Amino acid sequence: MHSYTPPFLRASALVLALLALPAAAQKKKSAPADTYVPPPASQISGYWEKPLPCRIEEDFGPTRVLCENRELDDKSLRELSLLRNTIFARYGWSGFRKPWVREHFQKQPWYKPDPKFSYKRLSKADKQNVHFIAVREQSFTERELFFMRESVYARAGKVYGDVYEWKLANGKTVRSCQEPKEKLDEEEGCTGSYCAGAHSWDCRFQEEPWYKPDPRFTEDKLSPEARIELGLISRALGHYASDEGSRDKASASLDRVLSVGELRQLSLRDLRLLRNTIYARRGRPFKSKVLQAHFSAMSWYRKDEAYTDARLTANDKRNIDLIRAVEDEFGGPLKDEDWLIDPATDGA
Repeated sequence: MHSYTPPFLRASALVLALLALPAAAQKKKSAPADTYVPPPASQISGYWEKPLPCRIEEDFGPTRVLCENRELDDKSLRELSLLRNTIFARYGWSGFRKPWVREHFQKQPWYKPDPKFSYKRLSKADKQNVHFIAVREQSFTERELFFMRESVYARAGKVYGDVYEWKLANGKTVRSCQEPKEKLDEEEGCTGSYCAGAHSWDCRFQEEPWYKPDPRFTEDKLSPEARIELGLISRALGHYASDEGSRDKASASLDRVLSVGELRQLSLRDLRLLRNTIYARRGRPFKSKVLQAHFSAMSWYRKDEAYTDARLTANDKRNIDLIRAVEDEFGGPLKDEDWLIDPATDGA
């Protein structure tokens, strides 16, 4: 026997079915395709379409990035930052807050900013290369950063006036990078480069074919690129400096109230490091492995298990609050898992 369905119920079922059609169709409808087409890799200097032939070593000493072709070995902090951000720029990222980074990409003929940028556009190789470059940026030791800083000055012709002094047996003193042929004063405990801790930047850079000492050197002769590099090195050393302005000493710059305008030009990585530098100056221990590794490599850092926030000055607290406010403004502070693995939302 066939069951009987009243006409009004059949009509109601038909109406419900018709009403359900748009919803069903909506479910089947796919999301709009991403129509952005990145410029060809061949047009972009400093971009690798394939994974870099690098590996990361963490077993002995500082973390190191070792590349088969030494691709990243001789790059400055400025160059590394541009290489990393080139990967994002290829896919249309336009949120670069640092003026010098933004201006660099605006000058590139291949650059096509896209307000609909998505990190999903990055390939697996892109993400791997971002990671290699970011680790390299964070791997420099304090000694390496000091040398990088002085190399910037030396390339602009700075003369240090610290050539070794040698005490001769005849009582005279000779200034020279090399041991003089005359007999040295044997009663002198040490002389020239033999003294413990002896070091000469003048002698070190005389070994470089590019070094052209300029007795009239002043910081005014530094190029815009050199000023940017010095700012990056200063922050890597745990100091504070803007990328393009003058670089004060750490004790002077962090003891003033920082400018919100200056802070808004820094990346989330910069902001996190700067905020915690204020704590580190007062001896605070850190649970974060990233911060532990960074500050333990700095000779000025003295961890104190008895640390309390009571050591912070009123100016310290004011600057910490300002930095946190800017971090929150741009998505919140980075965590360890974001520091190197996932790109920061501002391209860092």
